[in-house]
Amino acid sequence: MNSRQSAQLLARSWRRISPRGGSLPRALFTKEAPLVASTAPVAVAAGHSKRHISLKSLFAPSPPKTDGEDQMAGSRQRLLVRPDDLFHPLSKSPIKEMREKGVLIQNHGCCPSCVIETTAKGHAATREPMFECPDCGYPTHCTEKHWEEDTKHREELCSHLREANEDEHDLRSGRTLREFEFPSAQLPEVVVNFSSWDTFLYTRSFTNVNTDRSMRHVSKVLTYPVTIGATLHQYSPFTLSTGLTPEGLKSLTALRTTIKEHELARSEKDLEMQQTPLRIFVLGARAEAMLPPHLYLQLSYLLPSSPIHIYFVGPECIPAPEETRSTIVVSSRLALKYHKGYFHDAIWNFAPFDPFTDVFFMFSPGLAHPNARAGWKLTVEKLLETKCAIFATGFHEQDMQTDVKGLEEDFGGQMDWLLKPRPNPFTSLKRDFGIRNLQEWAIANWGIYGFRGKRYEVQSNQ
Repeated sequence: MNSRQSAQLLARSWRRISPRGGSLPRALFTKEAPLVASTAPVAVAAGHSKRHISLKSLFAPSPPKTDGEDQMAGSRQRLLVRPDDLFHPLSKSPIKEMREKGVLIQNHGCCPSCVIETTAKGHAATREPMFECPDCGYPTHCTEKHWEEDTKHREELCSHLREANEDEHDLRSGRTLREFEFPSAQLPEVVVNFSSWDTFLYTRSFTNVNTDRSMRHVSKVLTYPVTIGATLHQYSPFTLSTGLTPEGLKSLTALRTTIKEHELARSEKDLEMQQTPLRIFVLGARAEAMLPPHLYLQLSYLLPSSPIHIYFVGPECIPAPEETRSTIVVSSRLALKYHKGYFHDAIWNFAPFDPFTDVFFMFSPGLAHPNARAGWKLTVEKLLETKCAIFATGFHEQDMQTDVKGLEEDFGGQMDWLLKPRPNPFTSLKRDFGIRNLQEWAIANWGIYGFRGKRYEVQSNQ
């Protein structure tokens, strides 16, 4: 049998077994892989070597990789930092971004010991932190002498800075970050437990979050959608016994009534088409608006029957520098909308408001900060007029209590408390440090509280 007859025979065999009667793959007849006549399995000549192909292999699924093959693939991965060698002084880090961060701190930071001297003596004595702490790897003081004298740094901050050092190197190490492979929709028969991060991640099947470091990575980005979901969900950790007030129960019951209606409407197509979306306004949006849009699917999975529109409003509200769209449709039930500006200036773009479908969140807004208090006062005045539920967070206890005190001073007689200030079970587990002063730190959404414009009940004189 010559080559031409062999090719015709193979083509007829292919048409009999091909589900669509298609022709042979062109790859079998390329110059690099000419067809070789043989009664044995078809061989492809390439230079001096031969590669055998059988028709069975064309349809057989690829065999699954064994654990050994996965480990070999991982070892071939280019790692900038090994998992067992994450700590590096910033100036000697193998990662360029970390070296640049160290230079940024040296150029714009200040020595905390010099700051204390300046306050005590009344004259400018601050110097750049050029000395790198050997224990945490950050440039913390101007000289080794000041570093040795600073007991507060060693006792309170050094261990947290070292943890941040290792976490940042781990994120940039080049390894596959399996912990960011999030689960999809929740099974209807599996109930989510909102008691803590541990129970939430377990009942939501986050199988790749199995270390403290991976927990810190994941909580940093999920604290925003999960805080929203935990507040609105019927199994919320915020109850009358954990800080929720009777007025707060009324507001959340109104929102949960709408969520329940969405669940019931899914069984009837006509009703499903008439659903009013749940509108979640995130005011003063910054980091939460920069997250990849798909992360907010985790909120949608917690409220699977509800169409959700999330409005990010604020002067720093841009999803990404290259992003030009004002609306991003993430799924058929989730849309993200961005409005760059102040809420009190754009309120009529969103009116009317309904306490049954609308809720507001402000993540670490700094309501009482001297530089922002006047602007926030205009916004809060408009928020109280809507009579919708408003929830806000703080990045540590002092920050939260300062904002609460400012609200009481400015609007004490015009609002009802919905949720008393308390720690947020879904706070970020990662501590962030300021570039200008490493002794200043923040934890995203450390605490949470809620309020609403006061509602007056009409009572009969009889």
